[in-house]
Amino acid sequence: MYFHGVINGLVTKKVLEIIRDREIKSAAKRNDVNNTGFNENDYISVCEYLGEDVYEKYPNNAFHKYVLNNFCFVISSDIETEMPVFISDASTMDRFELIKLRRENPDKRFSDIIDERQVKDSIPFDKIKAIGIPYGLEEVDGFIKLSSFTFLTKEEFQKFVSTIENYATTLGIKVFNSSDPSFPLTLKDKELKKTNLHN
Repeated sequence: MYFHGVINGLVTKKVLEIIRDREIKSAAKRNDVNNTGFNENDYISVCEYLGEDVYEKYPNNAFHKYVLNNFCFVISSDIETEMPVFISDASTMDRFELIKLRRENPDKRFSDIIDERQVKDSIPFDKIKAIGIPYGLEEVDGFIKLSSFTFLTKEEFQKFVSTIENYATTLGIKVFNSSDPSFPLTLKDKELKKTNLHN
């Protein structure tokens, strides 16, 4: 299974748009073509959980940065993804070096994040298996921070969580606690048990 975290910008708006549009869209499909990250405009970043032993060696990972303790979506493992070429020293390269690297290798994808995978254009809603809610987020100075642009009071957060839970119930999608570090293993175990029931 793969995970897509929602942490940048107006988090509540983005999460609701994904649910209401029944699709996770690339920047280009959202008409937002100023993305200079490794996924650029036509790809969506997702991550595959590689385990804490790997993450100890590679602290710059998508799972800890974008998924754990954030609103996120669990995506079926049968979706087509591309595995980028891992560039461990990307942080030492300037923007023009990275642009040159991509232009000289148009048939390859790149990333400085060890567990990143990339999906072209969009992820249809039938591939989304669960929604992660960060129930463990704590209130600081009267607000719960979802991103640099999204701060909610405790009451606003609880109301938003209830909205997402209601959508999930209506759509038949599972909800899990993304604040629990063990959730990928729990979800994987449940997926395996469900698969075995059909064998």
